[in-house]
Amino acid sequence: MNVLPDELFKKKSISAQEVEAYLREYPEFFVAHEHLLSQMQIPHSKGVAISLVERQVQVLREENQQIQRQMQQMIEAARRNETVNAQIQRLIIALLDTDNLEDLFDTLYLTVQQEFNTDRVSLRLFDMPLPHLSHRAEPVEYDAHVFNLFEDLLKSRHPICGRITQAQTQYLFGSEKIGSAVLIPLGSPQAQGILALGSQDVARFHAGMSTDLLSYMGTLVSHLLRRWQTLE
Repeated sequence: MNVLPDELFKKKSISAQEVEAYLREYPEFFVAHEHLLSQMQIPHSKGVAISLVERQVQVLREENQQIQRQMQQMIEAARRNETVNAQIQRLIIALLDTDNLEDLFDTLYLTVQQEFNTDRVSLRLFDMPLPHLSHRAEPVEYDAHVFNLFEDLLKSRHPICGRITQAQTQYLFGSEKIGSAVLIPLGSPQAQGILALGSQDVARFHAGMSTDLLSYMGTLVSHLLRRWQTLE
């Protein structure tokens, strides 16, 4: 709507739309009429009228607080990533120091439990020819049952965090009571297995957790497993 200032002021009745259109067309209006800023009253959420200047200051303060919260969240996320990265480094160093595949399994469980403060660790390896380790729970057959239980995990190739089904819990942790878990797929492009961390605390692992470093850990563990598989 094109309304000239003189025409607008001559009108006896001015609509809100016309006022808005005028102020958009002439944003410098309050520069020439600065005294109006302190006279204009804007309803506050608590029912108390405040001036436009006060409202602008309040908005700027709220935006600043939001920016500060976002920056703090970014700093905390960076610190968490730094901590997880150090934990993964210590895990890999411990695994590199193992003498055989069975020693690697035991070291993996102990180190992950200590570093990541988790109650249970489980490893399932699909179709790995390890007859001398048939007494252990790690080597399993990649059959339809396993595929149905972990189809989404194995297709996406990305770790998942949070609650898992009772059937998944039974397969990975037996009768252990697990409140939350992290499931890390191993192997690429073919599924090699699953590394699972379980906690009795339902809030320990949750869907909002970052999984980039967990994927990195899964890749490193997969390489070490393939290395030992060729040596066994």
